[in-house]
Amino acid sequence: MKSEIENYADFSIIRYAQCWEDTSILLKGLELTEGGTYISIASGGDNSLAMLTKPVNKVVALDLNPVQLHCVYLKKAAFKKLDYEAVLAFLGVTACDKRLVLYEELKKELPEETQLYWESHQELLEAGIIHVGKFENYFKLFRTKVLSLVHSKKTIKELIRPKTKAERLRFYDEKWANRRWQLLFRFFFSRRMMGKLGRDAAFFKYVEGHVAENILKRVRYALTEIDCSKNSYLEYILFGHYEKNLPYYLRPEHFEAIKANIDRLEIHQNSIEGFLETYEGEGIDGYNLSDIFEYMEEGEMLKIYKSLIKYAKKGARVVYWNMLVPRKCPEALKEQVETLEKLSEQLFLEDEAFFYNRFLVEQIK
Repeated sequence: MKSEIENYADFSIIRYAQCWEDTSILLKGLELTEGGTYISIASGGDNSLAMLTKPVNKVVALDLNPVQLHCVYLKKAAFKKLDYEAVLAFLGVTACDKRLVLYEELKKELPEETQLYWESHQELLEAGIIHVGKFENYFKLFRTKVLSLVHSKKTIKELIRPKTKAERLRFYDEKWANRRWQLLFRFFFSRRMMGKLGRDAAFFKYVEGHVAENILKRVRYALTEIDCSKNSYLEYILFGHYEKNLPYYLRPEHFEAIKANIDRLEIHQNSIEGFLETYEGEGIDGYNLSDIFEYMEEGEMLKIYKSLIKYAKKGARVVYWNMLVPRKCPEALKEQVETLEKLSEQLFLEDEAFFYNRFLVEQIK
């Protein structure tokens, strides 16, 4: 079964070298169970790897884009073969001048197609693969071409200094959100610029309303209501590297668990509906669906949701985000699926990856 998004999006590039959805609220929403089987949209692989911090039976990472999966295979191999410090160095978190040497230790773990890809893109390996996606390059443009015109390095560092909520509000209103910030932000995060430089323009097919205005509201919330000093997503956007805060899957306290469970990660090039169409395994305990429902019309979402229910165990969680298109379980399935409204709202208030407008946790009855 062909997914709708395949008809008009480009799947020949690394779009996301990292995952830009908050791992912590994802794991809280899924409530991973011991011995459970889960399906996860792969993207950069970070959240699929993070799911291995729990004693699950299997995590199946899916993506339509084969190049995204080359990233996931490489990260999987790194966790399998390298120690913690070498993983950080190889991926690009810390400085390293021997990434191609480390790659030689990993390549036997990779499928032939993935080996061919990385051997023809060695400049990406040398740069550290967490930095080489289109979305990461979009943030680099923002950091170097936009933010540098708005604020000094001193002011940017002041943003992430620990503050009380009252101090954060005062700093944002009095020092951060000046006229130049608002003007350039609205330009850079407009539908046209995001479609050209960040996300695929096709991902905006079902978007209505003012894109930049919606994102600006979420940014204000994140910079005032949530502690900026502990936000790894914000830290990377501002500086292009991690200074004090690492993504969930790269934190030292999670390394041994992921390494021990790394062979429980399966990787497939497929859509969620395509994978389930021929699925013959045990019942699914939960689904991490990223924001895939944004890219399809509501009738297509209904078909996919019926498949999710068909292969799920009772009580399975379905977790996903809305960025700009409002989507939730179709009304026709409300007798079979419960939207956990209170939990969804509570977790959304904690969301440090602040691009999204809603977080949904739904449970199959």
